[in-house]
Amino acid sequence: MKYNIMIGIVFLVCLFIFLPTVHADDGKMYKVDTETIELMDAPSQDATILGELKKDYKVTIFENSNGWGKTFYNGEQAWIELHHLSAMDDKQTEQENEQQDETAAAEEINTASTESAENGQLYRVEAPAVNVRNAPDKNAAIVTQLNNGEKITIFEESYGWGKTYVNNEEGWIALYLLDKDNESAVNNDGSEANETLDSLETEEEIENEESVVTSEQTDDESGTEDVESEKDKQEVEAEQSSGNPLSGRHFVIDPGHGGKDPGAVGSEIYEKTLALSTAKKLGDQLRHQGASVTFTREDDTYLSLGERVNISNAANPDAFISLHYNSSEDQDANGVETYYKNESGSQILAQSVQTSLMNHVNLHDRGAKQADFQVLKDNQQTAILIELGFISNLEEQQVIQTDNYQNQASEGIIAGLEDYFG
Repeated sequence: MKYNIMIGIVFLVCLFIFLPTVHADDGKMYKVDTETIELMDAPSQDATILGELKKDYKVTIFENSNGWGKTFYNGEQAWIELHHLSAMDDKQTEQENEQQDETAAAEEINTASTESAENGQLYRVEAPAVNVRNAPDKNAAIVTQLNNGEKITIFEESYGWGKTYVNNEEGWIALYLLDKDNESAVNNDGSEANETLDSLETEEEIENEESVVTSEQTDDESGTEDVESEKDKQEVEAEQSSGNPLSGRHFVIDPGHGGKDPGAVGSEIYEKTLALSTAKKLGDQLRHQGASVTFTREDDTYLSLGERVNISNAANPDAFISLHYNSSEDQDANGVETYYKNESGSQILAQSVQTSLMNHVNLHDRGAKQADFQVLKDNQQTAILIELGFISNLEEQQVIQTDNYQNQASEGIIAGLEDYFG
C-alpha cells in the first residue's frame, strides 16, 4: 500500500515538474479582464514590474507556465498572471486580425500594404544595374540582373518591392530603383511578361555581377556606407551642392516593436503598425533631402533591442532615430515627447526635434527628456527616441493614425534635423 502511494506521489511530482509549460508557437490572443494588470520580468509576484495594461487591451501570449503567460513588452519578454485574462476564441481573433489588417492597409497604402496590379504595370530600370531576387528581401537569392533602361512588368507591390516573373518563375525588385513607363502593360498571367529578360542570363552579365550595386552594405573597411544603388549615390551627390544640411547625411530609422511584439495596443491599431508607417514616410522625405537611410526593419519583423543597436553601430550613421507611439493607463494622457541618451549632442538634437515637432503637429508638448533606454544608452551614435502620441487616448488615436498627421510629424522631425545639422 505504501509502495503504491509513493509511486502516486512521484507520478504527481513528475507531472508538476515536466508539464507546467506549454508553448504556443504562433501565440494566442487574450483580453485583459481587470481594470489594470501588471507586467512582470519573470513569472512571479515578487518579480520586477515592467509596466501595466488596462482593461480590454488585447495581448498575445506565447507561452503558459504555472498560471503565468509570456508576452513581449518594449522588445523584452514579460509575464502576466493568466487569471486576469480571458482567451479570445478563433472567431474573435480572426475578427481582430481582420480589423488590424484593414487599418494597416488604410494607413500604409502604396507603402506597407500589399497591392496587386491586375493587368501589370510597366516599369523602366533607372539605376545602372539592379538585381532581381527570389523574395522581397535584400538578402534573398539573386535570380538575374537588369541594366539601366530595360523594361520590366510589375504585377504586385509589397513593402517597397515589386513582383515580376523571370522564365515563368517569381522574382522581386526594389521599386525605388524603377520608374513607371507610359507604355501599356501585358496581362497578369506572367506568360508574356518581361520579354527583355530572356537574354539576361548570359555569362557576360553574370561576370559583371561584381559591378552591380545592390541594396546590401559594402564591404569596405569603414563599413559605414549603406547607399543601396548608384542611383541613390547620384541623388546624394546632386543634392550636396544645394546647401541642404541633410544632403549626404546618413540616418538609421528604427520603427519600434514588430512581429510578435505589437507594442502598445489601441482600440483600432497596434503601435508596431503606426511606427512602421511613420518610419517609411520619414525615410522617403529624408531621401528627398539628399540623405541616405537605413531601416532597422522594413516589414512586420521582430528584432530585439540589442539587434537594433547593432544595426545602428554597424551603419555608423549621423544620427539614430527610434519612432514609437505611447500608451498609459491614464486615458487622458496625451502629447509628444522626445528622449535622448546621456550625451550633449543627443540632448541638443532631441530638443531641436521636439521644438520643431511642436511647430508642425497640434498635440501637447511633453518636452525633451533624458532616458536610459537600451537603444539609446548602448548606441555609439547620436541617438533619440520619439513618442509621437498616445494610442491609449481614443481622441488622440484618431489623429495619429492618419497619413496627414504622420506626414506632418515627419516634416517636423526633418526640420529639427536641419536645425541641428545646419
